[in-house]
Amino acid sequence: MKKNIKLIPLFLFLFVFQLLYFLSTIYTEKIDHMFLILAVFMILICIFLYCVLSDVLKKSNTEMELAFLQKQKQLKQEQDYSLQIRRQDTQDFQVKTVQGLQDFQSLLEQGKYEQADAAIRNLNQTFQKERFHPYCQNNLLQAILEGKRLRAKQEHIQVSYEILLPEKISIDTTDLSSIFFNLLDNAIEACNASGNPEPEIRLSANISNGFLTIYMHNTKNPLQSFTHKTTKSEPGSHGYGLSIIEDICQRYNGSYQWIDHNDTFDSIVLLQIKNL
Repeated sequence: MKKNIKLIPLFLFLFVFQLLYFLSTIYTEKIDHMFLILAVFMILICIFLYCVLSDVLKKSNTEMELAFLQKQKQLKQEQDYSLQIRRQDTQDFQVKTVQGLQDFQSLLEQGKYEQADAAIRNLNQTFQKERFHPYCQNNLLQAILEGKRLRAKQEHIQVSYEILLPEKISIDTTDLSSIFFNLLDNAIEACNASGNPEPEIRLSANISNGFLTIYMHNTKNPLQSFTHKTTKSEPGSHGYGLSIIEDICQRYNGSYQWIDHNDTFDSIVLLQIKNL
C-alpha cells in the first residue's frame, strides 16, 4: 500500500510527459514558451507531490515504530515483573512444601497414621494445584501468558487458558506474541471497566484444518458498545491493538471477528499455517 502511494507522483509525471509529448507532435507549429513553462510547472508539481507523500509516509513509519517500541518496552517490564513474582511464588511454594513434609513426618513419628494420610493427601492436592503449569513450548509466549495471568489475578479477574500449540509453527514468534499480548491487554482493560464483581477471561488456541484458531471470551461493560472508532493514529489505545492484530491476519491470509454480546465480548482470530 505504501509503495503504491509513493508511485502516484511518478505515474502522474509519466502521464503529463506523455501528454505533452503527444500534443507537441500534433501542434508542432504552436509550441511556444508558454507551453514549455507549463511543462516545467507540471514537473515541479509532481516533484512537490512526491516530497509531500514521502514525508507523510516517513511520519507514519516513525509513529508505527514508536508504538512498536512502546509495546516492546511494556512487554519487557511485564516479563521482568512476571519473573520476580514467579521467583517469589516458587520460594513460598518450597517453604510450604517443606513444612508440609515436616508435619507429615511428625505425625508418623507420633503414630497418628490416619492424620498423616490426610496430611499427605492434602499436600499432594496442593502441589498439583499450585505447581507451575507451562502453557506452551514458546518461551516468549509463555512469559506473556503468565505475565498477563498474574496481572489479571492482582486485579481479581479469573483467567483460564487452553493453549494447544505445537513446538514448531510457521507463524513468526513476534506476530504470535503480539496477538496474544494485545488480546489479553484489551480483555483486562475491558474487565476492569465492566463493573462486574466477578470478571473473567477465557482464552483458547488450537490448530485445525490448516488454520490456527485463537478464541477469547471476556467480560465487558454492557453500557459501552464496541464501535472500533480508534485508529492507528492513536498508538497505545484499545483500537490500535486490534488494528495490529488485523494487519497480522492479512499477512497470514487469515481473518478476524470482534463480537459484542452486550456484557461479554468474543474475539476470534484465524491464521493460515504452513506445514514445517
